[in-house]
Amino acid sequence: MVHYKLTYGDARGLGEPARLIFHYAKVDFEDDRLTDFFTAMEKIRDQLPFGQAPVLTVDGTAMIAQSQAIYRFLSRRFGLAGKDDIEQAQVDSYGDFLQDLMTNVRPYMLVVSGHGQGDKEKLAQDAKTYVETKWEKYFNRIVDASGTGFLAKSGLTWPDFIVSNFYETAKNIGLDAVTNIKHFKTIHDNVKALPQLKEYFAQRKSSQF
Repeated sequence: MVHYKLTYGDARGLGEPARLIFHYAKVDFEDDRLTDFFTAMEKIRDQLPFGQAPVLTVDGTAMIAQSQAIYRFLSRRFGLAGKDDIEQAQVDSYGDFLQDLMTNVRPYMLVVSGHGQGDKEKLAQDAKTYVETKWEKYFNRIVDASGTGFLAKSGLTWPDFIVSNFYETAKNIGLDAVTNIKHFKTIHDNVKALPQLKEYFAQRKSSQF
């Protein structure tokens, strides 16, 4: 039996989509949560491939770093990567497109979390402008075309977990530019309704990020 250990902070963040993949697939894993994240990271940073978390350790030896590499690896193993090689490539592109969104709203998130500087209202407006002019119409079009309530035509895939997780964060910090995206809520609601995740969601600890 393969042993998986996911190392990340004691919050949702970039680790949560991987946790959702595990719980959805009903695959046991070691959820290694660093409670004092920054202090703990300083102790283990040099042991990690890129000095960052999340990191997935497989069978105690092989380390996989970078969040989307982890999501892709797990999804290929557990059937959440897409139905064939073409859809898998499309699904990968959806993950990259979501990364574009998070990169562009990150300055606002850093200020809200106390890890950045800037005018909160201006950064919120910058995020709104980016979403409305360069992002949301393409995202909504993809979901409309899928006809499944998820991003892919075959149904649930790993980027849907990113959407649901990020929707919750955006709602918690008042990032209306994201929560107002029509099909962000569609996907979030559909993920929350998955029977495979009902038990996990019921006992999951609340966190802002």
